[in-house]
Amino acid sequence: MLAAVVAAGTVGVLALSGCSGGGGDVNAQAQQFTKDTKAQISFSWWGNNDRADQFGKAIALFNKEYPNVKVTRSFAAFADYWTARSTEAAGHALPDLMMMDAGYLSEYAGKNLLQDLTPLRSSVMPLDGVDDSSLGAGKVDGKLESVPLGTNTWSMMYNKDLLDKLGIKYPTDNMSWTDLGNFVREVDKAGASANPSQFGSSDYTDGLPGFIYWLMQQGKDVFTKEGKPAFTQQQVIDYVDSVKDMRTGGSFFPIKRDVALDPLNGFLAGQAALWFNFSTTLLQAMTDSKTEHIGIVPAPSPDGVDKHVLAQHPSLLLSVSANSKQKAAAAALLNFLVTSPDVAAVFGTSLGVPATEEGRAAAAKANATPADAAILKYASDMAPETTASYPLLPAGYGTVEAKWGELHQQLEYGQLSSKQFAQQFFDEMSLSLGN
Repeated sequence: MLAAVVAAGTVGVLALSGCSGGGGDVNAQAQQFTKDTKAQISFSWWGNNDRADQFGKAIALFNKEYPNVKVTRSFAAFADYWTARSTEAAGHALPDLMMMDAGYLSEYAGKNLLQDLTPLRSSVMPLDGVDDSSLGAGKVDGKLESVPLGTNTWSMMYNKDLLDKLGIKYPTDNMSWTDLGNFVREVDKAGASANPSQFGSSDYTDGLPGFIYWLMQQGKDVFTKEGKPAFTQQQVIDYVDSVKDMRTGGSFFPIKRDVALDPLNGFLAGQAALWFNFSTTLLQAMTDSKTEHIGIVPAPSPDGVDKHVLAQHPSLLLSVSANSKQKAAAAALLNFLVTSPDVAAVFGTSLGVPATEEGRAAAAKANATPADAAILKYASDMAPETTASYPLLPAGYGTVEAKWGELHQQLEYGQLSSKQFAQQFFDEMSLSLGN
């Protein structure tokens, strides 16, 4: 059940919009739709009250241009949000416009629950200023099933305060994996006498997104169009074994200390210099580590490679439901939320880096927080190397990502070998991805 509902009559609107699986002729709607067209649409997202207030401001801006489109809004916490969507999907009653997560996109698209937005590009949804590499993250089998509302990019963050105290130079944007290993050992040596002792990094093979980046850097595919792994068990072994000597030799932040700090980690607790994550988590890094002196550079490249292969990861996406009877109006709202500089000024980088150059400029001007400024600068600096589309994540991805983390913890404790890690990870993918 939705945790919060804004405006009366949401349930009625959802039921009405889901009466038919077909939802009307999208081409005819697009041809007839104008800024004066009367329509009533439902829009749902996950988030808290602050996000709801921001969306309220954004929709008020939309209604200045489309005064006759009534938008009925609802929101919930992430888990409750998807429970509600699952129930609605069974009854062909999904909201006209809904927030989509990259981990759910394949599942909903595969069940024909989402509208292919391609026919609307020439009319109500031109998406001016949104680049093709960003849009690629929302395509399934060549169909534009979703559009990123905000994006982020894989990164390596570092704690300037910690490094300054130890007298260590900051990491650079052109490091190789060998350079990184040397950097971690240098910090370890300098931080050994601190109380508590300080380290260069936790084991940075501990997350599936890092493995995805590692594959992309080598020009390798990640998942097939059918949602199966395009990588092998040996590639998984090679990845986690690439730091085996550091793991077994005590070069990484101790796993026991990491577990004890949960929900923080060594970096967020100010005891490790580096953290690998998506760029928009920089605000969390500053908040939890209690310092604004957090730097951000791209993760290292393979030895001998002088450039990065980066992709805009969709932090959030928007989709129009296939059952919607007001697809043109829903697409018009989608287009406005993604491309309006005024909307970008409302949200800053809280939904990710805005998809257009005008939006990024507006966010930089309206939100002068250190996190916003650093996130937007990193996006700008990395733009020449952000040329790939983030791989389409298969249905069930969230489960296998969690399994990677669970198995890796056992690997760090010495309870699994790298071969056992890879085998059990593939066993999980066979169950969760239907492979």
